Amino acid sequence: MVKKVLVLFLMLTTIFCLSGCGSKETASTKTAEKEIPTLSFAYGTDTHTCLPNVAMKDPGAFANKSVRINPVSDTQFELIKDKNIIARFNVLPSKSGAESATMMAQGQLDSVLCSNTAMLSAYDVGTNIKILSPLQGGGVSMIMAPETDFYGWDSIKKYIESSQSPVKIGYHSAISGPRILIESILKDAGFKLTEDPADTTADVLMVDLKGAQNLLPSIRSGAVDAWVGPSAHPENAVDQGLGKIVMTLADFPPQGKWTVFPCCVLAAADKVIQEHPEVIEALVSVVADCTEYASTNPEKFAEINSPIIGIKKEVIMASNENIVYSSVPSQEWQDGIKLYFDAIKSMGKFTDRLKDTDFTTVQKEIFDFSFVEKANAS
Repeated sequence: MVKKVLVLFLMLTTIFCLSGCGSKETASTKTAEKEIPTLSFAYGTDTHTCLPNVAMKDPGAFANKSVRINPVSDTQFELIKDKNIIARFNVLPSKSGAESATMMAQGQLDSVLCSNTAMLSAYDVGTNIKILSPLQGGGVSMIMAPETDFYGWDSIKKYIESSQSPVKIGYHSAISGPRILIESILKDAGFKLTEDPADTTADVLMVDLKGAQNLLPSIRSGAVDAWVGPSAHPENAVDQGLGKIVMTLADFPPQGKWTVFPCCVLAAADKVIQEHPEVIEALVSVVADCTEYASTNPEKFAEINSPIIGIKKEVIMASNENIVYSSVPSQEWQDGIKLYFDAIKSMGKFTDRLKDTDFTTVQKEIFDFSFVEKANAS
């Protein structure tokens, strides 16, 4: 009887120890898992923001980097630093800067590649973000019908002046760089602009096409007479026989002022930067490497992105001739952002935090180049 009790006691003790050890191991695993944050990241399908695709599709090119990404799927990657996973990112589709700004305001998006104007506007209305790095400059064009027989600002101006009804000019996002730029130029030229289709007294009717995917068919459908948009959409319109480029940034008045004008940036939510500085530092480093890749390997860049964004390799190559990729926040680049800021402010599009401020507020409150300067110095 004593033996049976002893055996039973030993069995129960063993089971308890084993289950205890098992619980401890599971808890440890869960704790370790919690230490690796899962964040969200968005970028678009234009050649301004599709840069991360090169790291997703050609990871071997970054294999010797101490910081790199490991693609898990088309919609997720692991961020690696010194061979350790420090974060996981879910990749979200981005149709426009306006959509990305809304998602950041709602807390659905942690970091993004999009237009600087979208991020300035997001900050203005209360979204706490930081612009962390430039991506590129240039790459914006104006498109009209393929049979258009003129080119350049003087001809466009004459076309608007002679039109019997408001000329309809489309844009892909309400707070995009192309929209802000063309509106600024048109207003400086003395044209009256409206967003009201019933206002026949205006010279130009600005039309929100609600996404870059709607740019190409908009002229043929009669939705607009012209549109402005980022590469490679203008070049693709020409290739598809759906439009003619009538003005590039080099031709925007005053001529030469806007040629390699800054457009898209890497930005992140303040909260994420504060909670995960090491992760953001690594992400900035990876994006800087992608930017360098695009600059030094244009043919491979085009080859990778062609099937992803649905545009011929040759069209992407052509569009890249109008783009300068760089992650360096030079004084010239910052001066370009200031011109955007001044244009938005003069048009009365800031309504809150930036309404009565000057550019020093942007430099102090929105710019944070500490991460990219460290990445570029390494």
